Amino acid sequence: MGNQLIRFTQKLSKQQFYQAIISTLRILLPFEFIGITLHIIYETAFHENGIFEAIFDLRSNLPAFKPLGITLKITTMLIFLSIALSIAFLVADHFVSSSTRPTTRYLAGLTSLTIYFLLIAETSPSLNLLQISESSGNLLLPIIVGLIIGFCFTKLQAHSHTSFGNNWPTILTLFIFILLIGGLSLTVHQTQYYASFFYQQISTLLNIGAHPSFLKILLAVTLRNCAHFFGIISDFTNTIANQFPDQGANLAYVIAHHNLWKIPYPITFHSLYNSYGMLGGNGMLLALNATLLFKIKNKRMQFAARLSLGQTLFDQGGTLLFGIPVLFNPILLIPFLLAPLISMMLGYLFIMTKLVPPATYIIPHATPGILRAFLGTNGDWRALLLSLACLAISSAIYYPFINLINRAINEQGDVNHG
Repeated sequence: MGNQLIRFTQKLSKQQFYQAIISTLRILLPFEFIGITLHIIYETAFHENGIFEAIFDLRSNLPAFKPLGITLKITTMLIFLSIALSIAFLVADHFVSSSTRPTTRYLAGLTSLTIYFLLIAETSPSLNLLQISESSGNLLLPIIVGLIIGFCFTKLQAHSHTSFGNNWPTILTLFIFILLIGGLSLTVHQTQYYASFFYQQISTLLNIGAHPSFLKILLAVTLRNCAHFFGIISDFTNTIANQFPDQGANLAYVIAHHNLWKIPYPITFHSLYNSYGMLGGNGMLLALNATLLFKIKNKRMQFAARLSLGQTLFDQGGTLLFGIPVLFNPILLIPFLLAPLISMMLGYLFIMTKLVPPATYIIPHATPGILRAFLGTNGDWRALLLSLACLAISSAIYYPFINLINRAINEQGDVNHG
């Protein structure tokens, strides 16, 4: 299987569309790192019940706490919106770069950016950039728009004997196309273009309002991680996991009886997924980060792993997604999906055999993933050991795939992974 994955990755890395995606992600790595860093600062220090705010009472002790928090939040949201807009521009620009003139490249990029902005602008009829930025988590949409526009420009250029600067009929056709796309954007927010639609379907599958079974939890997490791998990024905990009544029932029982072992719903999204299945974020990225630091030979990847180490401790893996990149990387798809499932199965086994109590207590917002089970069980050291075991097992799962990446780099050079 390893040789097949390497051959498939090598073939894929030679495709023009894939090179456009990977080049775009690499270019935007510094901006993603800055955005993620500011996001972590806001979530830990300025968010209500953020872990540092709760420990140091920053709301009372930090001057201008509220204005600083608002400024930080707005800045972070605008950075992520700028990244999404840049993806639309750069994917189209890189797609046509090898076959057209520079002026055509820029025109393709601007066309793609305009169309993407029109598609997401309908989320805010008043053109409020902060509301629009909430749609920027779906990175797959600007990538698709960029690829489509890049493909169209490439084909138009192939059938044109003059440059676009002197080909007004072509420019007029593209302008009309932009207007048509703009009209389509009037209804696009009600369709499946956005990540929220995807999570609505998962909610329907799980039958929100009823307690989900263990297998449904595994299925939902797998679908969520698969979507995340392909750029459909959303806050899964707030959109789905918090909608079930089991967490409230468990907490009420613990408050009344002070007993974690007999809560009504020991198996929940919080006791499995949040506690053991997303250490470092989706795909157990803290385990990937640790493995990369010790095993990867490529200097660019080592640099990305060092940059993201502090971020993955707080479950923010955006720098890894762009820097390795993890997104759309066929070699990493299997461990990205498998590591969380194995960790959750291990958590299920230990909880059901009463070796570890289920995490039930409310913990501060943005608590580092490795401490969530420990604090959620009111400081039970067995939960901490289980978290560390899940991290070690996930690292072992990633280990052979990192070896495959090293082999692919040695065999092909810096085409995809170098």
